[in-house]
Amino acid sequence: MPCGNNRGKISSVIIKKIYYKYIFFSYIVFLPNDSCSYFYIINYNLHRNSIYEGHMLDWLNCSPKKIAIIGDIILDEYIEGSVSRISPEAPVPIHCSEKIFHRPGGAANTAYNILTLGGTPFLFSVCGQDLSGKELLETLNKKNLNSNFIIQDPERITSKKTRVTSNNQQMIRIDSEKISPITSNQEDQIIENLGKNNFEAIVLSDYGKGVLTLSLLEKIRNFVKKTRIPTLVDPKNSNFNRYNFCDLITPNLKEAREAYFFSNQQNLEDEIELARSLQKSFQLKNILITLGPKGMAYVPKEPSAPVIYKKPDAREVYDVSGAGDTVVSAMAMGIAAKLPLERTIKLANIAAGIVVQKWGTKTATSDEILKVLNKETHPTKSYQDKILNLEKLNAKLKVAKEKNKKIVFTNGCFDLLHAGHLSYLEKAKASGHLLIVGINSDTSIQMIKGPLRPIVSLENRMKLLAGLSCIDYLISFDENTPEKLIEIIKPDVLIKGDDYTIQQIAGHKTVLKSGGDVQTIPLVKGLSSSHIIEKIQQLQNL
Repeated sequence: MPCGNNRGKISSVIIKKIYYKYIFFSYIVFLPNDSCSYFYIINYNLHRNSIYEGHMLDWLNCSPKKIAIIGDIILDEYIEGSVSRISPEAPVPIHCSEKIFHRPGGAANTAYNILTLGGTPFLFSVCGQDLSGKELLETLNKKNLNSNFIIQDPERITSKKTRVTSNNQQMIRIDSEKISPITSNQEDQIIENLGKNNFEAIVLSDYGKGVLTLSLLEKIRNFVKKTRIPTLVDPKNSNFNRYNFCDLITPNLKEAREAYFFSNQQNLEDEIELARSLQKSFQLKNILITLGPKGMAYVPKEPSAPVIYKKPDAREVYDVSGAGDTVVSAMAMGIAAKLPLERTIKLANIAAGIVVQKWGTKTATSDEILKVLNKETHPTKSYQDKILNLEKLNAKLKVAKEKNKKIVFTNGCFDLLHAGHLSYLEKAKASGHLLIVGINSDTSIQMIKGPLRPIVSLENRMKLLAGLSCIDYLISFDENTPEKLIEIIKPDVLIKGDDYTIQQIAGHKTVLKSGGDVQTIPLVKGLSSSHIIEKIQQLQNL
């Protein structure tokens, strides 16, 4: 039992926590992989009526991974406030400070990321004994980060980045620092302390403040050559040659281009060609380039091995501060746990997507990543996400058709939703991948059924229908029939109840002409909105 006696217990708790709503039966398959085991869960998902393969955050099922972080630690200071007027002394805004707080920055943020991802970080660095140094150590203590291996140098000035903000917008950043290399004795002390523990990965966090000197990097090179500990680096120096002993380097696109220019004195736009050129110029191993809005690309050292692309996971970007720390931290966690490479990159991409949606230097947690993974396995929509106009629906359907998804369309008034409607809609969904339901507007129903209908307004009818898991998207129409809508959508399958013949179904010619299918579904006898209304009227007359 490589993960300890509690592995099964931990696994079952996580399964119940994440999948309780959906599991009807499950098979759990443990796959031993050296010091850790990871597993797949094959479940029958009643909610989706399909078989799926789920995956978990594998490193949660193992003992916490011990990871060493070596690099420049920085105090991140935030001065939050408001701006309401311009100074009479100069054309600058007057910032009224309301709150000051601190967060770990630089290598300390990398360590904090590893902690919140479930690892055990050991931070190796040097800071001053000045006020900023004391505040940084206090901040680390509050975050439960071990500072035992941080050397305090009375001659050193602690780096501090002060961000003055208003309404979650940076107005100015003030850096207080003096960049100077650490001493040879401090380098030796770091290496000595590094040898006191058995680490499963090492992360070099180089912010160019003087900790990762060339001589210290050479000492680390010799250390990892002996110990064979996987080593990752988040670089800042444009001379990537100093990092070529590392197993993985994680520059952003700007850093990668600056390194290429350093080596070749020219620019190169293509990301993959850029990575391959860097590997050749600096004898680098594997490269993971973060591409901003384009996601990330992993380029392995073997030229014949495939490049792995990951599209960005974030919907909205609020602040990219510390995103690089998150990527290298998640990669270190996956490598330490010996996870499959593609899964490790996927988890790093998810973690980065979480962080950039937050304000300030923040981290991603295991719980947050689990939520994203759970949503991918069981995609759910709020009712607002399902109710679309024609423009948004077309955009969704374009993506679905590119993925060869079968689009099903049906329509109705659905006034007084009942069990017959539910049965009908579930059968319609079974005919394809996506079910689009067209809803008669209030105006449309009045034209068809008279001024006393509908009983339930369009807004409330759509809210009720959006709550059904079998429906993917809803759209309303004002005409008597959805024929114009069908001409635009061109579904693969058009469905109505068996109270219609194929020739009576609005839009049947359009669908058949485009190579689609038109079907009828048996209705549940004795269940209809009209029958319910009649019964209510009879009860009123008693």
